[in-house]
Amino acid sequence: MIKIVLEPARNGVIKKVIDDNHGGGREHFTSTDVYEVNENDKNQYSYIKRFFFDLCDDLGLEIGSKFDKTVLDINTQWGTHFEPTAKDIEFKIKRLKSELKKLEEWKNI
Repeated sequence: MIKIVLEPARNGVIKKVIDDNHGGGREHFTSTDVYEVNENDKNQYSYIKRFFFDLCDDLGLEIGSKFDKTVLDINTQWGTHFEPTAKDIEFKIKRLKSELKKLEEWKNI
């Protein structure tokens, strides 16, 4: 049986996956992952997204792959009261134009 233990840490979360029947041979196996805030990471929520994707994988939850029509997407967006700067707006416009270009290319295939 697999057991998942989550422990809060000062700067993130510790996840332990304990398998008391690893490989079907009653072998005991423990995997420990630390999901911590990385101050140098441009996306401050990347460790949280990685934690949820890894947790889904450990639990055997099917969240889709890059080849599926629909996939679970854990993403970030602007808060409802966030006031973006001109640089923020320009970056978002650039990203949306890139998405539109990709859709137009797919439409023409």
